Amino acid sequence: MLIGVKYCGGCNPVYNRGRQVKRLQEQFPEHDFQFAAGDMKDCEIGLVVCGCVRACASVDGLAPRKKLFLLPTERSFSEVKMYLEQDRETKKKTDAAGNGREDPGAEEKGDQRKHLRIGDTAEITKAFFKDDVDRFAALTGDYSRLHTDAEFAKKTPYGKPVVHGVLAASLISTVMGMKLPGEGTVFIEEQVRFLKPVFYGDMITAKVTFTSCKERADGYIGTFSGICENQDHETVVWAECRQLMSKELFSVELHPEKENE
Repeated sequence: MLIGVKYCGGCNPVYNRGRQVKRLQEQFPEHDFQFAAGDMKDCEIGLVVCGCVRACASVDGLAPRKKLFLLPTERSFSEVKMYLEQDRETKKKTDAAGNGREDPGAEEKGDQRKHLRIGDTAEITKAFFKDDVDRFAALTGDYSRLHTDAEFAKKTPYGKPVVHGVLAASLISTVMGMKLPGEGTVFIEEQVRFLKPVFYGDMITAKVTFTSCKERADGYIGTFSGICENQDHETVVWAECRQLMSKELFSVELHPEKENE
């Protein structure tokens, strides 16, 4: 996919625009980025990267084929990441079907199960901000000032507020519930290690890998490894999880060991 990039001019940037675009290039190397892309008519999507929250850049005459993004803040880049992740996931499913991953007669047979194999991976990216932390604190009752009070956090070794570790780790659960294995799976066990702090504005990528599986009469017990990495590619959370996958919803392409009951 060709992605056009246009920077606005005349503003004093309130964030490092070039760094955010570079991160997109690193996270989505399968796409080509074209800078100063004119009217963007040859591009599938366009990025208008502003330097101020007023979003004063002109989009007149810009006509990418699929979508145009106006990006006045660091946070607005998360929408682009979500769009590109969805595009990547769609392509993976299309390629898998073309490579025989899906049973070509499944629809006629009424087999609507999701087909998995060891080594499958999935990921999502999200940034956490103060409003996310405040909502999590209200939901759980954990109003620890390390997470919610900037003045208090200055006195700690971290020097600034830290996102709740469980909130950051929840992205691994999100991947498993929505992508791998996917909807209908039951979370039955988890081991988690919190390796580094997550701060407001950090861009966190949660990656999950299907590592092993055992078959039971009522389904599969799958083991999944998960990590969360920040924008500097540092691992901040590590987890190993087990999921119960019903045979009515999932099939696994392997010959697993029978689990001893």
